[in-house]
Amino acid sequence: MMNGVFPLLDGYRAIAALMVLTTHVAFTTAEISTPVIGPLLGRMDFAVTLFFLLSGFLLYRPWSLAAMIDRPGPGVGRYAIRRAGRILPAYALMVIVTLALLPEIQPVAPDTWAVHLAMLHIYLPGYTVEGLTQTWSLAVEVAFYAALPFIAWIAGRRFRADPDRSARRQLSVVAVMIVISLAFKTVNLTIGIFDTPQAAFWLPGFLDWFALGIAAAVVSARLSLPGRVAWMERVRMLAHDTPTCLIIAAALYVILATPLGGPWTLTPATTLESLIKHIGFAAIALFLLLPGFLGRWDDGSAWARFCRHPVMVYLGRISYGIFLWHLVLLRLMIEVFNLPTFSGWFVPIWAATLIVSIAAGSLSWFLIERPIQRLTHRRWGSRSGSVPLSQPSPAP
Repeated sequence: MMNGVFPLLDGYRAIAALMVLTTHVAFTTAEISTPVIGPLLGRMDFAVTLFFLLSGFLLYRPWSLAAMIDRPGPGVGRYAIRRAGRILPAYALMVIVTLALLPEIQPVAPDTWAVHLAMLHIYLPGYTVEGLTQTWSLAVEVAFYAALPFIAWIAGRRFRADPDRSARRQLSVVAVMIVISLAFKTVNLTIGIFDTPQAAFWLPGFLDWFALGIAAAVVSARLSLPGRVAWMERVRMLAHDTPTCLIIAAALYVILATPLGGPWTLTPATTLESLIKHIGFAAIALFLLLPGFLGRWDDGSAWARFCRHPVMVYLGRISYGIFLWHLVLLRLMIEVFNLPTFSGWFVPIWAATLIVSIAAGSLSWFLIERPIQRLTHRRWGSRSGSVPLSQPSPAP
């Protein structure tokens, strides 16, 4: 970290966006049925976990630090405007183009337009649409954005200006969030909640992933202040040991690529398989992200150089556009190659989808996302005396 900026995290965003694209191509081309490599590709939906931890870390950290030093945190109004500007314009354009132009979903009912533009499709059954199925995680992100100021208030309202007690208070709230999330997920998997399958996509079932990012933010904020907390120093030492973190993450990933983590296709998993996969993904993401959250960005390691490579930084900056557009472009690439779904051709379809998605992501960044982000930060800058708000890309 340098001055509240985390130079490796653009590289992590790039990795997550490319994993989402790759796993969708692997599923569409039936590559996930290929022995050995197929299950590894199929488990790349783990990228959603990466995005959620990144959001929890980057968005909560300014509030965490503000509570520890008793200074105003990000203003809720400014925070809301910035988040809306970062997410909604690019999303709305993608939804409009997809619903208007994707041939296989024509004609589109009027209510489908309204539901998807309002991001209500994870709450209402019957609105699954080709080209937009990846946006369930973005709707969960938006729910988290709405809940975060309240979470920050609960976690930071006591023991202000006492870094150690404030950190313990914040981490206790994190623990409660994890318990609530796992309880919600277990109950929903076993007996169901509100008699709707859509409950599987609601924020409470993923709150523990965001909470782990929040926990890392608390540790990062406390370590940036004077004084020593022994167990946090040990966590930082682990984060500095990048090879160990990456080896643990890779080993857990390979384990979850076995049947222990459930099926790789749309075949329903058992309750135990679902919980193993969910908790396993959280552990993988945490170990993988530790060097980016708490490690040294200037240690000259191969991983730091990789994450800070100009190509990875650029892909990280346009990762939101890649995420938004890759699925509809994948469907169009299938049409261009004149191939039926699940008919193979993974490598050429992957390469073509990657190229056009990077192009679409670049246009989205330069024409929509960056200008609006500059506008919102210029007109609604951090209020005087507040802790600066990190400027993360959305993490779908």
